Amino acid sequence: MYNVVLIFFFLLFGSCAAISGQSKVNFLEGNVTLNKATGFFGRNVQDVKLGVEAGFLRQLKTETPVFWGISSYYQSLGRSGKYIIQEPLDFDLVDFDYTTISQLIGFNGKLRFYPKIYLGKTEFYVEAMFGYKWLFTTTNKTITDDNESSDSNIEKGSLSLTYGVAAGLNYPVSPSLYLNLRANYLPGLSKQYYVLDESNTITESTLDLFDLKKSTTDIIRWDFGVTWRFTGEEF
Repeated sequence: MYNVVLIFFFLLFGSCAAISGQSKVNFLEGNVTLNKATGFFGRNVQDVKLGVEAGFLRQLKTETPVFWGISSYYQSLGRSGKYIIQEPLDFDLVDFDYTTISQLIGFNGKLRFYPKIYLGKTEFYVEAMFGYKWLFTTTNKTITDDNESSDSNIEKGSLSLTYGVAAGLNYPVSPSLYLNLRANYLPGLSKQYYVLDESNTITESTLDLFDLKKSTTDIIRWDFGVTWRFTGEEF
């Protein structure tokens, strides 16, 4: 499910303008992420996982360094690859392509503060976050010679309450565009999820390659991307 659409927001544009003006500044962000499970979660998901993150923030009050907003992020927890499994269909044996993937989608509300700390042009900020992680596993099944006959089934889905803190840097490359670097710590409650174990043997489905685990869902995440600064006067 790599085609998950993460940007589901950003229509909050009433009266917007520069910090020094009469309206509020908005930030639209897009990042590539490196995700490392920690604690008991890290015992089951050991590799660093690549993901994506997007967010929208709006200045809380004009001429103040406080912003509120939302963000969403996605990463894979493990993917089986494609396997051909024969099954009976209409009194005949048919080849099916099977793929199972365990995934995580996160949704956070956030509050950002820019203290008066500068490293040249670079601006430093800190964040507090609160939201949910959705850990889910899907199996896709397709007739080998007919890609239009696909079927997808959610094997397991668990919603975990999450919270966290972050610290980041914005470096301006133009008046409206910044490079963004951020480190996040996102603990989560204990939930069940599937983890890939390639030593397992397939008997009925690629889900057989996964073990069902339960633990807390703590993550350390590094974000690398861009931030677009805009105001209502620009529309």
